[in-house]
Amino acid sequence: MNSRSLVSLSLLPLVVGCIHTHETVVKDDTRVPVTFDSDAAARVFYEALSRQPNGGQKQESRTQVSIPIVFDHERKVVTGPNRAFNEAVGRCDTNRDGVISETEARIYAETVK
Repeated sequence: MNSRSLVSLSLLPLVVGCIHTHETVVKDDTRVPVTFDSDAAARVFYEALSRQPNGGQKQESRTQVSIPIVFDHERKVVTGPNRAFNEAVGRCDTNRDGVISETEARIYAETVK
């Protein structure tokens, strides 16, 4: 091997670079408008929502694309807490009038236990 080849090989790490990108996107829904018949209905609903198995936990999806040594891209999508809230309201407001009564909130709370 001649000296020119050795110099070329020693400079190779300087020429070859790595591109790393990491992106986290929070994808959250808009909260559905809802009212409560009474303070008791709101309290029962929110207590049940806090006991929900995945209430407040975020769901993630992850995509990773890489070409070794040259390119690495990672994208993570995280859902926000409004999705769990909207699903809870949809399950609780059985007559779909946008108002949660104390009876609806108690029925919902029984399903979450």
